[in-house]
Amino acid sequence: MTLVRAVPPHDDQPVRQEPEGMATRRPVLVAVFFLVLFTLAILCAVAMMRGEERQVAPRADPVPAEIGKPQIGIVNQRLFELQLDAKQMRNEQLRYLNSYGWVDRDKQIIHVPIDRAMQLLSAEPQR
Repeated sequence: MTLVRAVPPHDDQPVRQEPEGMATRRPVLVAVFFLVLFTLAILCAVAMMRGEERQVAPRADPVPAEIGKPQIGIVNQRLFELQLDAKQMRNEQLRYLNSYGWVDRDKQIIHVPIDRAMQLLSAEPQR
């Protein structure tokens, strides 16, 4: 068997080496093209979705008047850290229990401090 060369060697021409590495310009251009195409497709999809949304719900519902109130129905809407109602109510109750005042002037009913009321009740003779 004899080996046959397709290109006969020429001593007068130097052998040229291929450049090392890879040509990057074309793949980068293709990647940029597809990124731009993908971005445009996303923008078109968003525009179509907003158009469909306007057809389904053309105007927003009015905001209920209860929004922003501290209590809606029987549900307290404030954060626990911001709850001051219980503390204020307790202070009012303590102030009422420790003060004198009228309950009903026409019927002449008064309230007295709770400590004084307990002293008066304990001083009364047992019946």
